Formats: sequence, C-alpha cells, structure tokens
Amino acid sequence: MPQDKLTARQYSQIPTNIITGFLGVGKTTLIRALLKNKPADQRWAVLVNEFGEVGIDGALYEADDIAVKEVAGGCMCCSVGLPSRVALNKLIKTHNPDRILIEPTGLAHPKQVLEMFSGTEYEDVLDMRAVICLVDPWSLSQDKFRELPAFIDQIQMGKSCGCFAR
Repeated sequence: MPQDKLTARQYSQIPTNIITGFLGVGKTTLIRALLKNKPADQRWAVLVNEFGEVGIDGALYEADDIAVKEVAGGCMCCSVGLPSRVALNKLIKTHNPDRILIEPTGLAHPKQVLEMFSGTEYEDVLDMRAVICLVDPWSLSQDKFRELPAFIDQIQMGKSCGCFAR
C-alpha cells in the first residue's frame, strides 16, 4: 500500500474525473477553464502527469493558485504507478478537495489509469465519474496517430464511455 494510506472514514466518495487525450489536444486548457468555472465554495485539485522532466502543466495550475500535485518522469499507468498513488494520497490529505481532476500524460493508456484509481484501494475514497477524452479531429486523418497504441486506447475509452469532446 502506498505511504499515507487514505481511509473512507477520513475521505469519502470524492467526485473524480479523468481528462485524457493525446499530446497537445488541450487537456490543460480544458481543465483550467473548468477550474475557473467551478462553484466558488468548492475546493478542486488536479493530479497531473508529466512525461518529461519539466513540469509545464503543473506550473500553469500553480500560477492559477490551484491545488496541484505533479507526477513526473513517466507514464502514470506504468512506470510511475506507485508514485502516482502516493501523490494522489498527499493531494487529498493536504487539500481535502471536493473534486479531483486527473490529467494523465498524452501518452497514457486511460483504461489502466482508470483501473488504478478504481481499485479496492480507492473504492471508498474516490467516486470515479466520466472519463473525458479530447480528440483533435485532424489527428484522426493521420496514419501516424491512428497506429499508436496509446491513441487507439484513448479513442476506445472515449467510445466506451461516450465521453468525447473537442
């Protein structure tokens, strides 16, 4: 179990959304817009996954004075699974948010991210809501994108949830 394990007695059924989509599709822009329009009496937090070492998205959220925890250095669903859980736990304990938005890297496989945060460890803590998949229509016409496993997984996840935007 990750460090700082959460319990349902402390934190219960926090509405949580995953905002997914390929690199550069506008995930951070959408999340920033959602945060600007959230109910004034609610505390929202963002768990953001940066594949590279430079945390641009996290810096943008912090500039907007948003509770953010960044997981850098790899894909949330693969190489940084345990650090992602620890980061989420710390985000919840530190900020006690009313809603959480999770932004995986554009290279992530959203089904694996959803499974990680829907497992028994979080079943009483998180209330997993819609997975929103952003798609740039131009990329659908490009073979180089349509053949990438992460892109295919994102599209399939969006189809199965019925949650597309763009």
